[in-house]
Amino acid sequence: MNSLETFYFPDTVLPRPHQLALALFFDTIHLLQPVEDGEQQGQDIAAAPGSYPFTESGFCQAHTPSRLGVDRDRFLHLLHDISHKKDAYVEQLSYLTLASLSAPAGRGENSKQAIMSSLLQDMAPGNEAQDEQERLALWQARLVLKIAELLDQEEEELTRQMATVDDREIALFRSLQGEIRESGDEDAIEEDPFAELLALKQKMNQPRPGMIKNRLRAWGRLYASGPLPVQPLMWLTRRQEAADILLEQYEQESGRAPVMLMQLELPVSRLPDQTAMSLQVTQFRTEMQVHLSAMAAALAALVTTDLTNTGEPAVLLPQAESWQEIWNGQIAASFPASHYDRTPLTIYLLAETSLPALLGQTQNQETPAPSRHALLAVWA
Repeated sequence: MNSLETFYFPDTVLPRPHQLALALFFDTIHLLQPVEDGEQQGQDIAAAPGSYPFTESGFCQAHTPSRLGVDRDRFLHLLHDISHKKDAYVEQLSYLTLASLSAPAGRGENSKQAIMSSLLQDMAPGNEAQDEQERLALWQARLVLKIAELLDQEEEELTRQMATVDDREIALFRSLQGEIRESGDEDAIEEDPFAELLALKQKMNQPRPGMIKNRLRAWGRLYASGPLPVQPLMWLTRRQEAADILLEQYEQESGRAPVMLMQLELPVSRLPDQTAMSLQVTQFRTEMQVHLSAMAAALAALVTTDLTNTGEPAVLLPQAESWQEIWNGQIAASFPASHYDRTPLTIYLLAETSLPALLGQTQNQETPAPSRHALLAVWA
């Protein structure tokens, strides 16, 4: 039986609102977890930047391809120090981007080798056959991903706070501020309590190519570090910058453009409370089950087909246009635009390649082999 499963990248946490929206289309979402759960698994999940309300049902499944083992506690202690003593680590962590691994070795206390040696002191010795540089690089990749989780958590919290001040309120205060300026009160004019707020709002969710590129490399290194029990039909990202990196890499290497197969609308709740939306997910999937099964079967067949140089979506997936109309119509009925925003889910076909290859990673022999063609879904 075909299933709409996906690997979520380069994020390693899937917040609850995103789970609810993606559960409308996907059967299972697989996430890479930089650090394996300990004996007190529930406590670890509760402490994570996101929650996993669908984990027990099997919707979200986390995998750690290369476990820390005896080094887990020390790694978590380091993360605790970083999150609570940021100033002490800022200078050192500025040297710990994956890009620096390919740069010539530095000298002195701030060289990447010196920093990593300091962070790795007292770490249990690894397998003698394991390359030490790879071991350091994997430790570094875990740090990049976990620090990204912390930054995402702070950004999500800021987003929630910003949601309490909507555009209409800001416009109202701006209007009042204009009246103050007309009054000629110089002291009031000099004070602009909303300038910083507006600046923050404009900067939020802006592309950060350097950060995303390093995060993507870190995710790829962790992905390739050990066997995985699954090889989903497609990969999914909500980072347009990450998708652009892979799509550009594909065009450069293959000399052909990716094919956009479908674009489906997904609802996004405007309210912090997701209860109403969660109750509608099961009903929506029940009503769309026949079409979801048909889409899963068609996509599964497509990634193993000889494409014979055709790049026309209507030829590759002739049912796509009909599915889009049915899907978007049902979304409009179940999740009215008056209550829910819309975010497109775009599915691309990348012929004769694999997504690990585009990341510069070789497939682990113990992991199921990928299909002949790759599917990339972008939810942004």
